Amino acid sequence: MPKFQISEFAQRRDWANDPLWKAIKYRRHWFLLSPMLFVTLGLLFLRYKTPRYGITASLLIRDDARGSDFRETALLEELGFPDASSSVENEIEILKSRTLLSQVVDDLHLTIQYFASGHVKTTELYDKTPFKVKFLKRRTAKPETYHISKGIGNSFKVQTGANSLSGTFGGKLLLPHGLATIDTTHFKPAADYEYSFSISNNESILEHYAHVLTVQAPNKTASLVGLSIQDELPKKGEAILKQLIFRYQKASIAEKNKAADNTIAFINTNLNRVSSDLAKIETNIEHFRKRHKVIDMDENSRLVLQKLNGNESQEKELSIRFKLVQALETHLSQKPATAIPSALYPQDNNFSELITKYNEMQLLLAKTLTSLSDHHPDVKSLHKQLNVVRNNLSDAIQYQKQELTLSIAAIRNYARDFNAKIAQIPGQERLFLSQSREQGIQQELYLFLLKKRVETAISRSANIANARIIDPPQASPTPTYPNRQLTLLVALLTGILIPAGALYVGLLIDEKITSKDDIIQQCDVTVIGEISKQNQSNLLLKPAPRSLVKEQFRSLRTNLHFIAGARQNIVILLTSAMAGEGKSFVAAHLAQSLALANKKVLLIDFDLRKPTLATILNLQTEGITEAIALGNEPHIQRYGTQYPFDFLASGKQCPETGELLLSSKMNELVLALKKRYDYILLDSPPVGLVGDARLLGIHADMTLYIVRQHFTFRHQVAGIQALHTGSQLPEMYIILNGTRNLHKYQYGYY
Repeated sequence: MPKFQISEFAQRRDWANDPLWKAIKYRRHWFLLSPMLFVTLGLLFLRYKTPRYGITASLLIRDDARGSDFRETALLEELGFPDASSSVENEIEILKSRTLLSQVVDDLHLTIQYFASGHVKTTELYDKTPFKVKFLKRRTAKPETYHISKGIGNSFKVQTGANSLSGTFGGKLLLPHGLATIDTTHFKPAADYEYSFSISNNESILEHYAHVLTVQAPNKTASLVGLSIQDELPKKGEAILKQLIFRYQKASIAEKNKAADNTIAFINTNLNRVSSDLAKIETNIEHFRKRHKVIDMDENSRLVLQKLNGNESQEKELSIRFKLVQALETHLSQKPATAIPSALYPQDNNFSELITKYNEMQLLLAKTLTSLSDHHPDVKSLHKQLNVVRNNLSDAIQYQKQELTLSIAAIRNYARDFNAKIAQIPGQERLFLSQSREQGIQQELYLFLLKKRVETAISRSANIANARIIDPPQASPTPTYPNRQLTLLVALLTGILIPAGALYVGLLIDEKITSKDDIIQQCDVTVIGEISKQNQSNLLLKPAPRSLVKEQFRSLRTNLHFIAGARQNIVILLTSAMAGEGKSFVAAHLAQSLALANKKVLLIDFDLRKPTLATILNLQTEGITEAIALGNEPHIQRYGTQYPFDFLASGKQCPETGELLLSSKMNELVLALKKRYDYILLDSPPVGLVGDARLLGIHADMTLYIVRQHFTFRHQVAGIQALHTGSQLPEMYIILNGTRNLHKYQYGYY
């Protein structure tokens, strides 16, 4: 790590030598007047600038992804109602949509603006306007401003451009924008105000409010959305945000109701069709039951089966009785002397009585035969009676057989007819089931549609918007623009920065020498004196003996004395880079200062091409040219009465200046004059323009190079370094002329 010397650090931190700081110190009055000016302008701006207020509101948006589900909508969805999902990003875009904003512009009639003009400024009115304009028929026209003035009674006059219209309040008036009526409000117009209203097109108003409206989410995790707008009228801004929220909620509900209405319309259409089909099916079932005499198909089938089983049982019973009768007939014919087992035969009462009587007679005959013979009359009588009873029993048996045969035949005939009917039952049941199934489907569909219609109607009546108002629109109590503290701070900083910036830019684009540091940075020639800027219209000023310029030249004289040391009869060459740097001014005042020290001083004007010193000093022009070219004695003149110095003019202009300076007589002249004077000052032409100064440098002991502040260019200082390095001029020193950064108190002691 490099080590820095304390002196280097101090030099780097030496702000006093910074050119910008010096320029600021020199023009410090700028930094007093400029802030005062800009603060005054800021106060005027705050006084007459119409303030703008910030109006804010916040909404809670339903966002399923962020868990902000509304309890009401969640309950409806649990009941089977349509999902009402939404997202914060989508709702923000809807709130910022031009469609929604254009509805607000139309609802609040924002294209019509009312103004009151005072002596200084014009103020927009909203809720406190003394009149209102309402269009009955609107048509498209270019934006226009109408000036309105109240007339006598209920009349008014509207002026627009060169046109003037008259009308009465509440009456119809045909304006370029359409047929309108103008009514008064409960606000009374002020006498010292002029009222007007302007009508703009929807697009420009829409663009304005789309620009000033801000809709954004405060953070990525919350479902809150902030709405803000800036307007000159707080009530107007609040009304815009309220209407925007109202329109947004209404559009959200309308969108949901639209789906519900479409659903209800679809249900009603299908419900009518299903109801008609169901009525037809029920009519067919009714006709089927009437035709087939069926109330319940299942019960009817069950009864038929029961009857079929009963017929079969009855047929079996009759067949058994028939066989028993046949067996009885066979028993009676094969075993006439035996009794009949009456318990085996189901008989009617008469048949049973015959069998009982027959069995009793058989027993009686058997008892009688035990005691009587077959030829006994009683036995014969019993045989006759038994034969009669047997014959009656045979007749009863035949009758029973005929009856059973007919019954069995009748049952079998009924069974055949019944079986035919039973064979038709599956087809009838299939047809009945098909119609019943179609009836059930249509009935279920009918009940489903009825249920959904009721649910959709309930859902439609219970629809809520996707957003809930958290903070209603509220205007800030103080204006957001202009900010008083910020405006004054900006005005103060501007008042400071503008002059500082102007000085800094001036330093950047200024290619001229501004301070002694510029000279030190460009070359290593010593600066032995600084001369303050003075009015140089007259070369030899006659300031007070203790003036700043006098002291500066005394300081220069002292420096020359220390430089010269023990040397005597010194020839000093004075030159510069170009004309106008004060070379002749310094030469004359230096000569005067040396003369004040009781030195013999000779000032020679060696600007043979453009001599000026003789004219300025009001002396004769004869001098160098005549002495060298013609061989005349040098015409030395004295300037001043007290502590005077001698002066040798340049003489007549000579076209061959270079040859004149190189002649041997030139060297002889300088040597001769050097013996007579302590100091000889050679005022030469600028070294950057002609080579005369280099030729005169041969005869000089030292060179004073004049550099003028804010006049000499920096690249010309680099030329001084080249002259010094190349030893083209003897023992060079620099005098900084025209400085403007020295404080007067530095020499105030004198």
